[in-house]
Amino acid sequence: MRAFSTLSDQQLVQLFVNGETEALDVLVNRHKVRIYTSIYLLVKDKYLAEDIFQETFIKIIKTLRSGNYNEEGKFGGWAVRVGRNLTIDYIR
Repeated sequence: MRAFSTLSDQQLVQLFVNGETEALDVLVNRHKVRIYTSIYLLVKDKYLAEDIFQETFIKIIKTLRSGNYNEEGKFGGWAVRVGRNLTIDYIR
C-alpha cells in the first residue's frame, strides 16, 4: 500500500482517475468535516445532511470519472460547492 496521505489533492485526484480507489478514501477523509458541516449548517438535520453528503460524493465520483473535473481550483473548495449546490437543490 502506498502512503497516499502525503500527496496533494491534485495528485490524489489523478490517481483516482487512473484507477487507484484508495486515493478517493484519502480525499474523503481529508475534506469530510468541512463538506458535511457546510451541508449541516444549511439543513440543520443530521440525517438529511448525511444523505446529501453521500450524494455529494456520488456526484464527485461521477464527475471525476467522466473527466469533467477542472483542476484550476482547489478540490476542497470545489467539493464544498458541489455539496452546497446539492443542498440548495434539495431545499428548492
